[in-house]
Amino acid sequence: MIYQEFTQDDIAHLPALEPEGWGDIRPRFEYFLKSDCCKPIKIEEDGRPVAVGAAIFHADTAWLACIITHGEYRNRGLGSAITRGLISSIDPNRYHTIYLDATEFGYPVYLKQGFEVEGQYAHLKREEPSPHLGQNALIRPFSEDFRETAFALDQMVSGEDRRGVMAGFLADSFVYVAENGHLQGVYLPSWSDGPIVAANDTAGHALMALRSQARPVSILPLDNAAGLQFLQESGYHMYKTSRRMLLGKRRTWHPRHLYNRISGALG
Repeated sequence: MIYQEFTQDDIAHLPALEPEGWGDIRPRFEYFLKSDCCKPIKIEEDGRPVAVGAAIFHADTAWLACIITHGEYRNRGLGSAITRGLISSIDPNRYHTIYLDATEFGYPVYLKQGFEVEGQYAHLKREEPSPHLGQNALIRPFSEDFRETAFALDQMVSGEDRRGVMAGFLADSFVYVAENGHLQGVYLPSWSDGPIVAANDTAGHALMALRSQARPVSILPLDNAAGLQFLQESGYHMYKTSRRMLLGKRRTWHPRHLYNRISGALG
């Protein structure tokens, strides 16, 4: 099966491919098309896309995202074909690790492609509105003097240099700055699921409390036991888990300091 470049004209066909519970996937592909860091592809039949996916590139890592097969075309190997196409489009001499977050449906497909499980994400949600707590005095809007420190904190937590994508979402982010003036955490509300990275629980939990005012769903590594406890005490309950998988070089990352992931497409 031959994959092709995904184009703007294909956006109109995406609602027919949306998996249950994913919501509108058109904004994600709009972003993939406009970003220099992304490469969306498709497999087409009868003039419409029946399988899609995208690769997202950081400095020397890549993520596979939104690998979806139309419900009427499943069990024909299209998911495997799109995955192989994405992998083949990534230069292994530059991008040494490929990541993805696997759904239950996609997990066996990725195992066959050589991906290994690195960890799990807990998915939590709350039914009741979050009480309004007011803004923590140590949380402030992002300012340019924290740019490089924010990049460094994210790289420490993720094990990846993600500044190429992250830079586009810093302007409306929030930072937790300790009384000594040191940046301790960053929350980026407009970056997909609203990631939070923090150097310690004090900063992480404060930013989680801010995030909870607008977000009834939270997703973070199972390894972050303190973060999970904070959410559960705040009225969230776990409803599923997903697997973080990798192909290639293993890296040192610190899931303990990730208080909300970016998305299934970016970790």
